[in-house]
Amino acid sequence: MQTHLLLIHGVLMNPLEMRFLGHQLKKAGFQVHYAFYHSVLKTPAQNARALHHKILKLNLPNLHLVGHSLGGLIIMHLFEQFAEIPPGRVVMLGSPVNGSWVAQKIRKWPIISLLLAQSMPGALSGENIPEWSCGRDWGMIAGTRNQGLGMITGSLPGESDGSVLVKETQHPKQTAHITVNTSHTGLLFSKEVAHLCQNFINTGDFSESAQAKT
Repeated sequence: MQTHLLLIHGVLMNPLEMRFLGHQLKKAGFQVHYAFYHSVLKTPAQNARALHHKILKLNLPNLHLVGHSLGGLIIMHLFEQFAEIPPGRVVMLGSPVNGSWVAQKIRKWPIISLLLAQSMPGALSGENIPEWSCGRDWGMIAGTRNQGLGMITGSLPGESDGSVLVKETQHPKQTAHITVNTSHTGLLFSKEVAHLCQNFINTGDFSESAQAKT
């Protein structure tokens, strides 16, 4: 049976930024699909409903989800609202599942406030983020290279990928968490990250030596 992946982009981005990662995963033998949502116009909860509509249209026997940044939080809203999702694992890339210190720091800046306003509730604000109760294997890949949006605030209060703190990506319900030496955007253009995604989707673990789980 073919293994299907749905890639979900981050805030203020679109599926084009996911193409390098998608290409690497396609070379690994996966059937790759892309989702699009409006981070400026709609809340994460609203975008989760659009994501669900996309999944229903795909009508696949299995579907693994890979979300970058805000895309991971939209996945959390997806599972809070809907149960009829095809079986599969979830990988998040630098998703601030505890809220975003950087977003809260710059949310009142001119223009930025308008761009991030809809993505704050239930996501970047750190408030009312959905619980993880779907029981699926959930892996997180976090970056540790401090190069990114956060640099305009001076510095981040801890280890980070330049935009998201490592501690913001950690959650007690995760089944695996790993860090790589890359920036927030760099997570999308790293062959190492693509390989880690491949491992987790196939086995439920980031380790090379992991045995496939049934």
